[in-house]
Amino acid sequence: MNSARIQRDRRGVVKVASWMVAGAVMASAGMAFAQQTPSIPGLVVTTTPPAQPREPVAPLRTDPAPPKAAKPKPAPRPRREASTAPATSGEAGGGAPGRRQGIVILVNDEPITGYEIEQRATLMAAGAGGGQDMRARAEARWKQIIQDPKTNERFQQYLREKQPRSRDEAVALQKQYIGDMQRNMLEQLRREARVGSIQKFRTQAQEELIDEKLKIQEGKRNSIAISEDDVNRAFVDMAQRNKITEAQFTEQLKSQGIDPATIKARTRAALYWRDVVRRKYGHQININDRDIDRFVEQSGGDKGAPAVEMQLHKITLAVPGVIDQSALARRLSEAEQLRKRFRGCRNTQELVKGLPDARFESLANQAASSIGEPTRSLLLNAKDGEMVPPTLASTGVELYAVCGRKTVKVDEEKRLKAQAELTMREFDVVSRRHLRDLRAEALIEKR
Repeated sequence: MNSARIQRDRRGVVKVASWMVAGAVMASAGMAFAQQTPSIPGLVVTTTPPAQPREPVAPLRTDPAPPKAAKPKPAPRPRREASTAPATSGEAGGGAPGRRQGIVILVNDEPITGYEIEQRATLMAAGAGGGQDMRARAEARWKQIIQDPKTNERFQQYLREKQPRSRDEAVALQKQYIGDMQRNMLEQLRREARVGSIQKFRTQAQEELIDEKLKIQEGKRNSIAISEDDVNRAFVDMAQRNKITEAQFTEQLKSQGIDPATIKARTRAALYWRDVVRRKYGHQININDRDIDRFVEQSGGDKGAPAVEMQLHKITLAVPGVIDQSALARRLSEAEQLRKRFRGCRNTQELVKGLPDARFESLANQAASSIGEPTRSLLLNAKDGEMVPPTLASTGVELYAVCGRKTVKVDEEKRLKAQAELTMREFDVVSRRHLRDLRAEALIEKR
């Protein structure tokens, strides 16, 4: 496992990411963005996430291992020839017992077999498109869609074709339109995730296995001991966090052509590396109160972030209860023109002078949590003195301008979470640097 896959939970405990179940390829992709869907320019709607498969296997959390008695440094293993080396299911995480495979790579004279590489590539292919990577791709794709000016043009054309007769009907059409866009986007991402094959991941699998060899070797040089019981407990924990039994988890992996020993090998390397980084660099990590305060202040959204109060200006352009397409298009066009004329919060009220059925409101100390999504995310991401795109609400077309904000004092629990996040980031930096040094010094022979 490369060092970037080592994370920590809120208590600072290391997490080892697991992307083991292919059936969850898209489960997490829709959740992050569908709950906080930014509006189409000129629109806003709260959408229901599309139906998703079963939740992916939850990340493995491993508690700090208790101090173990130091073990003498093992004697160097004799160099084995490619023609006689059988794959094992021990620390190499290799092949089935008795299966003979050629050695493909030697890392400081320790072998990586072809079977190990094939298994790791299979595991990577099964997890491709899932977890955090897929979630980020989905969010980025959705952001690209809603920022495309043609998206709003297509929606307005859609309204002209449907010709809504009331505001409620227009809002319902908007929800349907955004829902259809989300489903189409998710399906396209699913197809893209299926493109390619295990061969695509061979190089990546080789590099990950090299890193894991180095991590285990470094752990043993530092007299760190990880037992098979430690690895098996972690494996059982993965199954439990996925709400299945160990036997069901094992069967699920085998049904996808993945040897459970492959998962255990990845876990073993992560456990060694966790203790290596803690022992060598734990005393160097120092997160002070100022760092925590700055992190808390800059945090946004709903993921344990502090409460944010905003100073907002709001312009509402009323829309009649019974409307036609031309009336709705006119109001949206007027809103866009107001946004173009906006030059800061000092002149917001002047924008509505002489404009019929237009109302200005100054909202002081407005809690961000009281504003519905996706408008809340747009406002939190906007800069002070910026007006976000017009949105369609039950009261008419609305325009919001951000005039200021402040972070409400957070409780100690949130500060601890912020400290854990910052600590994890620091450990990740030193972890990557140390692994880079180990690779530079290692004797790596690829056959």
